[in-house]
Formats: sequence, structure tokens, C-alpha cells
Amino acid sequence: MISRTLPVVAKVGLHARPVALLSKLATELAAEAITVRIGRNAEALVDAKSSLRMLTLKIASGEEVLVELGTDDQARAEDIFAQVAEALAAD
Repeated sequence: MISRTLPVVAKVGLHARPVALLSKLATELAAEAITVRIGRNAEALVDAKSSLRMLTLKIASGEEVLVELGTDDQARAEDIFAQVAEALAAD
């Protein structure tokens, strides 16, 4: 597992568009047996494949989220974190 804290830059926070992007990414990564979980802290992580669960987090713009990846491949994780950060900035 590799985790990183990333800021939610989208003006409206973690809303439908970034959630849809994250859910799509997590679903694609599941085919590679890589899990993606997101939340305010380690105790409140939800599966990023579930749009509904991410929306229930009610994370506002400017907050930071913990993103946990089910992989030990650091190079692959860096690429995934970049994609997650891009989704968290989508308005």
C-alpha cells in the first residue's frame, strides 16, 4: 500500500465531475488488481469505485484527502497520484 495526501482544488469540492473521473480511474485500475481508496483519514477511507460513497464524504474545496493505492510499485503509484490530483482539480 502506498498513500499520499492530496488537496481538493475543484471550486465546488469533491462533486459529481471529479467523483466520476475518480470512479472511472479506480474501475480501470481494478483490472490491474490495484485498489484505490479515498477519505479524510485512514479510518474513513472508501472505495473510489463507488461514486455514491465518495459523494457522501462531502469534502469541500481546499480540504485535503488521503488517497491509498493497493500497489507497491512506486513508479506506477506516482502516475496514479498525478491522475488523481488532476481529477481532484476538475470543475
